[in-house]
Amino acid sequence: MRPYVIIFTTTSIDGRLATKTGYSELSCPHDKVRQHILRAEVDALMVGANTIRVDDPKLELKYARGRSPLRVIISTKAELGPERRIFKGGNLVVYAVSPSQVTIDELASRGVPIRLFNGRVCEVMNDLNVSFGVNKVMVEGGGKLIWSIIRDNCFDELRVTISPKIFGNGRSLVEGEGFSGPEAPILQLLDSKLCECGNEVVLKYKNRASSRL
Repeated sequence: MRPYVIIFTTTSIDGRLATKTGYSELSCPHDKVRQHILRAEVDALMVGANTIRVDDPKLELKYARGRSPLRVIISTKAELGPERRIFKGGNLVVYAVSPSQVTIDELASRGVPIRLFNGRVCEVMNDLNVSFGVNKVMVEGGGKLIWSIIRDNCFDELRVTISPKIFGNGRSLVEGEGFSGPEAPILQLLDSKLCECGNEVVLKYKNRASSRL
C-alpha cells in the first residue's frame, strides 16, 4: 500500500517553478513557513535529481519545529556527486534507474543508501511504505517528477501557492509528454485563500481519482 502523497509547490502566475536561467525565488516568508510546517508533518520529502543539481538544497527544517522527514531523491542515473550539500547529512535515501557504479561507490562511502526501481515512482512510494514505514510523502518537485506522479495517478493532494510574478519561460510545474485532452485529470478544489502577505493565493486540491480518498 502506498503512502498518502501531497504535491506541494509554488509557481509564478504563468505556472513556472523557475526562470530559464534557474532563478526560483517565488515564496514569501509565510509560504516558506507553510512549506516547512508540512515538512514536519510528513514522514518523507521527495525531490527529483534536477532539483538537487540546480538548487543544491539541504531539504532540512528551517522555518518550523519538528522532526525532519526522510529525504528521498529520484534519479535516473544516480550521477549526483557526493559534494552536494544534501549528502552531508543523514536521513537520506536515493532511488535510481541505471545508476553509475562510480557514483554508487562514492555515495556508499558516505552511508547513503541507493535503491533501484523500474522507473515508476509509484513503485518507490510502495517501497517507502514497506521498507521505511512511510505513511505520508511530500513531493516538492521538479516538473518532471511531478509529471510522472500525476501521469501514474500516484498522488492524493496538490497544494499550490501562486506568486505574483510572471516568468514567461523556464521550468514548468509539470514537464512531460502531457495528456491528449479527455483523459487529463480534473482535481477538486478543497480550499483557496489569500496568503497572509496579501499578494499570493494558496490553493488546495484533492485528486478525485485517488483510491486513498
